Amino acid sequence: MGWNVVDPAVVTDDPAAPTQYRYIGTHAWWLASFGAGTKQYAYLGENIVRQWVPVDPQREWLLDRQVTGHRVWLSGSPEQALAEGVGVTDGWPAGRWRAAYGDYYTSPGRKPTPRNGSWQQPTTEFLAGLPREPRALYSRLEADSPQDRPGYVGAVVYARDALRTGLVPASMRAALYQALLLVPGMVLEDNAQNADGQPGIALVMDDGVYRIEIVIDPGTGQFIGERETLASDNLDLSLAAGTVMQSTAVTTAIVGEIETLPA
Repeated sequence: MGWNVVDPAVVTDDPAAPTQYRYIGTHAWWLASFGAGTKQYAYLGENIVRQWVPVDPQREWLLDRQVTGHRVWLSGSPEQALAEGVGVTDGWPAGRWRAAYGDYYTSPGRKPTPRNGSWQQPTTEFLAGLPREPRALYSRLEADSPQDRPGYVGAVVYARDALRTGLVPASMRAALYQALLLVPGMVLEDNAQNADGQPGIALVMDDGVYRIEIVIDPGTGQFIGERETLASDNLDLSLAAGTVMQSTAVTTAIVGEIETLPA
């Protein structure tokens, strides 16, 4: 395969000055499902999420979420839903929020506060407290994540939660990739691509319910997206095995100013 998921010379980050911002852009097709009675509808809805995270977290962050209205119907159609009196709603938030520490949803009048740090909201302090040794890191992922239902492998979900934030530095990404290769059934595959068609390699796990792909840029070791596909039929939604349930493309870059898009 010719690619080492733990080689620090491959898994790299662009340097960033204290006054700069880390841009994380996500182009996503996410699943929405709804229905009335026994009739269920499902589609993939297009979302564009952009975030500017300052190198100094005390400075202002910006989150911009757009729901484009573009849909790919998987089960049923808008005409059928209308005929049956079922309202079609997206449910994803849209808008722009600004706050220090990324504390976007603070109540009016309350001062933004630093994040506590978690796999879902990794901070420098949280990441510094994680082991870098792959087996120890895998044990930590298993200890922190639930294992509560078929088709849910908590260690994979929590690692993916952290990677999709775009805030995991190169040394930690390399350790996470190596730890994920310890998950039973996980394999590394060539010829993957993200939702925008950008080529990469992928950490892939098929547990019989879902096929999960974590797509990685082989040149930088950067997380560039994910895909989740049904590995077996979903009778509740009338979806066949092989149906893509979500797909994303993630871009990360260092920019000089908030609201600036990378070249």
